[in-house]
Amino acid sequence: MTAGLPADRVATMLVTNGYRTVASPLEIAGLAFEVAGAFVGVDHSADLVIIGDMAADGERKVVQQIEGIARALDVMRSHRPLTTVIVGPRPVGKTLEALAQVGRILPVGEADDPADLRDQLAILLPLVLPETLLIDRDLGAGETLALNSNPLAEAILEASKLGEDAVRDRFYTALSSVFAASEEDEHDDEAEAGEVEDGEAQE
Repeated sequence: MTAGLPADRVATMLVTNGYRTVASPLEIAGLAFEVAGAFVGVDHSADLVIIGDMAADGERKVVQQIEGIARALDVMRSHRPLTTVIVGPRPVGKTLEALAQVGRILPVGEADDPADLRDQLAILLPLVLPETLLIDRDLGAGETLALNSNPLAEAILEASKLGEDAVRDRFYTALSSVFAASEEDEHDDEAEAGEVEDGEAQE
């Protein structure tokens, strides 16, 4: 691939994100396939990624390449998902349908904007989480949490310093006390009702 071509930009993005380049021609089940690029995922991905160059090779050749690779993978009973990154003109109609029947299709056009290319290839790339704006802040370490003087909330916050089990135990204790108080109230109501009934009977 010549530097600066769309296929080269896709290749650079994949290799930068942990994909390994497969030597050309790609050989599967004793068959050789001349493709614009082939890559296998490492660690985060098991995909076999093929670059199909619609501008350089034409729709018919790209479809034949991808269908042939898919059949060869079936013969080898490979479990690698097949993904085709299409550079150049976007496939439509029967071409798109044929490619979609054998694997995932990711059209990226000219791949000339790195940010757009990353978005288009996002499903293949490892997830990158943004750095928090408050990276140096740790709730509970030098922070004051306003709890509106709620005794239960204060007790649970205090228990959180001892770990998850301590929080769970404190919550269950509080919950049990609520049920116990409710049962006691019901018992008192029943006793009071009984006294009223006895009084009425005496009258």
